[in-house]
Amino acid sequence: MFTLHRDSQEWDAALEKGRRERRKTGRKREGRGRKRKRMRIMVFQEWNRVAENDHLWRNLCLKKWSFCNFSKCLGSQTWKQFFLKQTKQEYQMALVQPEDFIFKEATGNLGIIGPMAYLSGNGPTMGGREKSIICTVSSKHMLYAWDVQEGTMIWSSPVQQSSITHLATLPQMYLAFTVDLEGTVKVWNCQDQDALATFPVSQACFSLEVCLTKDGPFLMVGNSEGDIYTLTVPELRGVSKVHAFKYTVDLLHCSPDKKWVFASGTHQNILPRVFFTECLLKPSEGKSPLSLSIPFSSCCRACWAPRRTSRITLMYRRGSSKKTGFTTFDLMAERTGGRTVIQVGTSCNDLRTTRGRSAICGRILCMSSPHLWMTPCMCTCGKRKAVIHTSRAAVTWNT
Repeated sequence: MFTLHRDSQEWDAALEKGRRERRKTGRKREGRGRKRKRMRIMVFQEWNRVAENDHLWRNLCLKKWSFCNFSKCLGSQTWKQFFLKQTKQEYQMALVQPEDFIFKEATGNLGIIGPMAYLSGNGPTMGGREKSIICTVSSKHMLYAWDVQEGTMIWSSPVQQSSITHLATLPQMYLAFTVDLEGTVKVWNCQDQDALATFPVSQACFSLEVCLTKDGPFLMVGNSEGDIYTLTVPELRGVSKVHAFKYTVDLLHCSPDKKWVFASGTHQNILPRVFFTECLLKPSEGKSPLSLSIPFSSCCRACWAPRRTSRITLMYRRGSSKKTGFTTFDLMAERTGGRTVIQVGTSCNDLRTTRGRSAICGRILCMSSPHLWMTPCMCTCGKRKAVIHTSRAAVTWNT
């Protein structure tokens, strides 16, 4: 009996000791839990503070919509409000159906409508206050300006002596540039009757590109002799003239960061060239501009990647069947030994299509803007119809 009683006492003491240890351990665990909770709260507070940083949202907006003029579309909104609202709008626009668009067909004796480009309103705006204006070229040797939302013509140029072949616009300055068959370059504000300035090129022109740099806007023109002219805007004074090829300069494209200018012709013996933009804008006497030939022939279209400013995609047609393919190159500029060296590398495997030539629309679209789709279509009857879609309207006409 004594032994049992002693064992019971020892057993109770052991149980009590275990309870005390568990309570002590529990208090330690509870303390560690409260500490971890406080740390999580501090992390969340720090993340919330960073997420409200205006500089962060500004960088996100500039990276996502680098083509926009934010001085007009931001208004009184913060960068965060603009980013969230615009992202939501893009998501909603991705879900729209054809019946959600309003469209008006242009009527009247307008001739055959050719090249078109935005004159204003091609970027995001808060509340849609800015109107979308486009310019179109007519076979009647005229230039038109249209209010896309209203579907009405708001301006037309006088009849020109020669047919207008190419059109480019600079929405930031509300300017349009044209080239006719005689090689005359003109700049218009689409308000006055006469052109603001003219520049005669000795040969027919086949390409036109506007480049808005930190040093101001410039216009580049490629002609049938393989020359590239660089002109000031809006005065159209000559800055430089470079002989790029033995054949026609059919393609001119300035990179999104304005660092590179891509030039090429559609002739099968031409290798595309990439120029350092600064060398065209500030030529050195007696020195050729810094450039590099891309070892790839038969290029028929090209487009810079909007968010990879040194990446360009080329479309080509080769062989008797004219099968279409695509390839992508990355450009790099390295400064070694006091001189700049341009290098090019393939960043994507060659992609080819099995479609014939008639099935290709003939345009590469690398755009992140949801406000414009330009869709040239070929019907079975052989007639062409050009359709412009925007966030609120669409204008269509037969060509």
